[in-house]
Amino acid sequence: MKRITFRSILKKGIALLLPVLASLAAGSILILISGKNPIQTYLNLFDAGFTCHDGGGRCALLTTMQFATPLIFSGLSAVVALRAGFFSIGQAGQMLFGAAAATWVGAHLVLPQPFHPVLALIGAAIFGALWGLVPAILREYIGVNEIISTLLLNSVAGVLVGLVRLGRLSETARLLSLVESTKVTAGILLAIIAVISVYIYLWKTGRGLELRNTAQAPRFAIYGGIARYATVLSAMALSGALAGLAGAVEVLGVQYKFVTTFSAINDFDGLIIAFAGHLHPAGVLLLSFLLGGLRAGSIVGLQIRSGIPRELGGALIALLLIFATMHKFYKSEKEKSGSP
Repeated sequence: MKRITFRSILKKGIALLLPVLASLAAGSILILISGKNPIQTYLNLFDAGFTCHDGGGRCALLTTMQFATPLIFSGLSAVVALRAGFFSIGQAGQMLFGAAAATWVGAHLVLPQPFHPVLALIGAAIFGALWGLVPAILREYIGVNEIISTLLLNSVAGVLVGLVRLGRLSETARLLSLVESTKVTAGILLAIIAVISVYIYLWKTGRGLELRNTAQAPRFAIYGGIARYATVLSAMALSGALAGLAGAVEVLGVQYKFVTTFSAINDFDGLIIAFAGHLHPAGVLLLSFLLGGLRAGSIVGLQIRSGIPRELGGALIALLLIFATMHKFYKSEKEKSGSP
């Protein structure tokens, strides 16, 4: 068994920080071009996204926690799929199905707290899992490329959920708010539980070992008696369920109605977080809070205080993805060539 040492933890921490620091350095060039001071701009961004001066509903850190919640679920969804060797970019469609299922349960069923939101979350996970199975079946049994199928199925999901009559959530279906007058709900606790559960599943169970071996050493997996089709299908069901929960926590804790565009998350944020977090649940947790803070702070910190368009926050996220994937692909090529 691989021993965890302080040195190995430090190396992983540095590896996580390097893409972030590189993206901030590259972003400084864009800030300088706009005629602003990069140091002061980043201080404003940090203060508007990661501090808590006033407490209560005016605490920026609480907004970051709200934004991070669906990001964590979406990032975990991408991690599970990628660890199984399935390059899924279908988190957006799975989130729509999860959001629609949660909204339908929350609007059409009459249940008391806390059973109502629990049932809505279960419904979201089930429908997200079912939609996650579709591209897996298409690839494993028909040979359809998963990148193409997951991308196209995002649009199909939008059409299908639009055919269902969805009302506004009843009060009993809303997630419990952890801080009064904010939208930091029990969803953040569920997200942290999901991080721990995915880690245990992938690294501490036999099924998780089979899932990772299917992607990393497919021939070894076949000779080892691992049922590849079943492994990939179960992984994509879990991936879809996690993405479905991302949509559910948004409608149950923030919007209180079905929406097709979410305030805290974009279509490909799950992949950004998964790659930048080195395909590890702990990395997903850290990067989700980072991106959540960037998104929360870009309006006040960049646009209002610094006089810089908030789109620069999106540019920083894009740069983060570029540097993170560069590191990932460099590592892959290095491993393939057998370099030290």
